Amino acid sequence: MKNQKILVLEDHPLISMVIEDVCKDMAPHAQIHVVTSLAQAREHVFDKPELIIFDLTLMDSAGQNTIDWLDSMFPKVCALIYTGFVNETVSARALQSGYSVVEKTCSQSALAHEIEAVLFKSGILNGNSSDSVPANEYQSGIVAYPGAKPLTWRQVEIMRMTAEGLSAKMVAQRMGLSPETVRGHIREIFKRLEVSNKAQAVNVFLKAERSVKMKLND
Repeated sequence: MKNQKILVLEDHPLISMVIEDVCKDMAPHAQIHVVTSLAQAREHVFDKPELIIFDLTLMDSAGQNTIDWLDSMFPKVCALIYTGFVNETVSARALQSGYSVVEKTCSQSALAHEIEAVLFKSGILNGNSSDSVPANEYQSGIVAYPGAKPLTWRQVEIMRMTAEGLSAKMVAQRMGLSPETVRGHIREIFKRLEVSNKAQAVNVFLKAERSVKMKLND
């Protein structure tokens, strides 16, 4: 498989971690590089990333200038702008470069949908290729009820450790994530399992996991 790369250009650590986690869930085979400025982005010019996900407002650039710089450094590379700064001029400039735009006010599920779209657009995910990652490789099949949104494999890993009695901080240490990132995953897990607390989540999760195992053994 080709060594595919994603460049995340975001100077807010929590936001960059959310983007990185979504990309890892959907494209675990891809390398992800996180940088916080255009100066750091220049260091990855020769890496030739397949996809760039970036904010417009950085430590050393803002607005349309960010698009201009990235356009010159990474010509014809698929990109997604994830930003809180959007106006008609920026939208027109992004369209000119073929970049997708999503605002930071969107929900996490909407962000995931946009990231999935550009992963396919960039070729990192390709439904017609043997190199693609099938949906069931990042969606576990563990659901609150038939038809509900399944947990990702990363969320399953978090729930297994939570069921063992580990705190968010302990889970974060084991997984190499920040406690806030793990708590963000747990909030999303609560939504998907339709529960309001950790005890309920563990109960629903263990029942759903047993159900999946029973189906596999039939």
